[in-house]
Amino acid sequence: MAVLSGPDGRAKPLLFDASPLLSSGVFAGSGDTPLLTGADAERAALTGPAGFETNPKRRIDDGVIWLAEREVAVTDAIASVLSRVSAEACRVAGGPPDEVVLTHPAGWSRTRLGVLAAAADRAQLGECRFVAEPVAAAAYFADVLGRDLPVGQCLVVYDLGAGTCDVSIVRRTGGGLEVVATAGLDDVGGLDLDAVIVAHARSLTTDNADAWRRLNWPQTPTDQRAHQSLWRDARAAKEQLSRHVTADLHIPLVDTVIHLTRDEFETAARPHLDRTTELTTTLLGDAGIPREDIAGVFLVGGSSRVPLVASLLHRTLRIAPTALDHPELVVAEGALHAPTKATHPSAEPTPPTTATPIRPTTATPAPPASTTPFPSAGVTPVPSADSPSIGNAHQVNRWRPRSPRDRAVVAGAAALVVVIVAGLWIFLPSERPDRAGGQPQATITGQNPQATATSTSQNSPQATPTPTEHTDTVQDVAFSPDGKTLATASNDNTVRLRDAGTGATKAVITGHTESVFDVAFSPDGRSLASASGDDTVRLWDVSTGSFAGILTHTGFVSTVAFSPDGRLLASGGSDRTVQLWDVATGKSIATLTGHEGVVDGVAFSPDGKRLASASWDYTVRLWEVSTGNPIATFTGHTYMVESVAFSPDGKTLASASGDDTVRLWDVAALRPAATLRGPDGFGDVAFSPDGRTLATAGDDGAVRLWNLATRKTTATFRHDGYVTSVAFSPDGRTLASGSTDETVRRWKLGT
Repeated sequence: MAVLSGPDGRAKPLLFDASPLLSSGVFAGSGDTPLLTGADAERAALTGPAGFETNPKRRIDDGVIWLAEREVAVTDAIASVLSRVSAEACRVAGGPPDEVVLTHPAGWSRTRLGVLAAAADRAQLGECRFVAEPVAAAAYFADVLGRDLPVGQCLVVYDLGAGTCDVSIVRRTGGGLEVVATAGLDDVGGLDLDAVIVAHARSLTTDNADAWRRLNWPQTPTDQRAHQSLWRDARAAKEQLSRHVTADLHIPLVDTVIHLTRDEFETAARPHLDRTTELTTTLLGDAGIPREDIAGVFLVGGSSRVPLVASLLHRTLRIAPTALDHPELVVAEGALHAPTKATHPSAEPTPPTTATPIRPTTATPAPPASTTPFPSAGVTPVPSADSPSIGNAHQVNRWRPRSPRDRAVVAGAAALVVVIVAGLWIFLPSERPDRAGGQPQATITGQNPQATATSTSQNSPQATPTPTEHTDTVQDVAFSPDGKTLATASNDNTVRLRDAGTGATKAVITGHTESVFDVAFSPDGRSLASASGDDTVRLWDVSTGSFAGILTHTGFVSTVAFSPDGRLLASGGSDRTVQLWDVATGKSIATLTGHEGVVDGVAFSPDGKRLASASWDYTVRLWEVSTGNPIATFTGHTYMVESVAFSPDGKTLASASGDDTVRLWDVAALRPAATLRGPDGFGDVAFSPDGRTLATAGDDGAVRLWNLATRKTTATFRHDGYVTSVAFSPDGRTLASGSTDETVRRWKLGT
């Protein structure tokens, strides 16, 4: 793919056969006929498959490729693709571009870069600038998206293409961007996920061995067309499974249709994607990059659209990946913003550095995301659980016609130009809005569990950080109904019960085999529910800390809540459902479906008649508890929604999101009421018992109190890491917070 930039700096993807993606395949016909590229090459391959090479990039070390009866230099194969790009750029710009930027994998040697440079010269691209792909991606992350990437901080660039997976660590330095470390898998990509679909189809039609022999090893034009049709439809089925829970696949020659579910696909695809997350954590550990030095995880490459990719990375790193609607365009456009001091064929890649190893953790997976930010906040009454309520995809900047005199720059991702992108068209996160918000009137800072906080306001809270034995991120905090006990959940797989007054540990609850993401007390205070990455909700006897029961999801469970009367328990997780359980019997009484992403928050209204759910599909849904029917879908967030909470009077619903906003919704009128903005994303939200104050957990390490009458912050307290959770004591005099800094902190609230 390639991007053209003009004098005003706006970037436009070039189109090839009406698509921004140019197939990497090349076809060699008889004699000295020119090599065909893109869709032309694919069509020609139907009658002459021996003359077709799908991926010249993988053959870059071979020197020559035999296509049918012709010996084709790898340089010529790559040059034919670059020539196609050059011709389209000249046509659109009205003349040759003033500058050409080519990108390449960070780990390419001088020899490989020399082949790329020779191909560019043969394509008559003129003098080219060379940029490593992860550097281009980091430039896009910082300059186009406007995300923070301070000097000394690192960005993890996860690039999952059609045939390979490359993970790189890019650090911002005083002089620009440098690749600290990189690693890759040559046998994991979108094509392998397509193969999962084909294998499933084969397993269901084993009685048709002759048809499958022809599909696997096509020898005639008819068989070749059937083969391509099967794989094209398998990719389409994979894409459909990102939007729906089922998909059908027609198998040519067998002439039958098989049924595939999302769970079947994700179960089969997970071993491939687990290898990519393992690659990521190993690379971070070997490079010695501590978590506090990671500014973000950026997903690029068309196959990174698969929802399970972001889910597994978030679960492993506990960092929500940044994903876009068009991840395959990131590298090409980012190359236009990359520092001028870029990799050139005469330079070897920077070797990885080493330092103190990072300790990977497990945590909640990431968003099966959604198409783009909504133009404005709103509420959609829901006639059925299948009614879509999200907006159009993230839009590329508008492009105005240019005269031949206009200066143009073309950036082509050479390694991407020659890759067939076979990704999922799914709902994905888009750019976050401009940051804004009110200034706090008072700030309390706690630096460590023994710190003594000072106040700048007579009415500000006094902080008493609670000593904690947790050895990993504290995911949730919850007070018992009588206010005497504080429960804390952690990535260390434990729940701890503490004396709410002293912070002393009363009991350590073990049994979960993965991170514990959420805890909730029953209204009578006798039971505690915990939600975990081990796909279970567990019930515990608070008086003894003993195990009382287990409830099971088909994916990790990230949220749990008791109904006000204690008879029902709601839970949600990566299976994109909300489950309603009968507490007395432990049986599921309803499954609420409709969300397209992980359900990360649930809350009952004070009267128990309604249930709210928050999802990584950027929406909040409202349900009628008695029937399980959807009431409305609240839209307006432009990133994952991680928490919901009802006001004590049940009239207002608050939702917290990574888009730097907390949104307030009028529950009776089913419409937006207000938006609170902060300098960074929000992970949790809680109303004070009197309903006058809202507490928020910030990704910037801040716990904020908001006056709901003025919509202004009244106090800010600090952790040393992301704040994951907040909770008021029943009397409203104490606020508890948990953080990635592995501490639980209690804040004594003033008058």
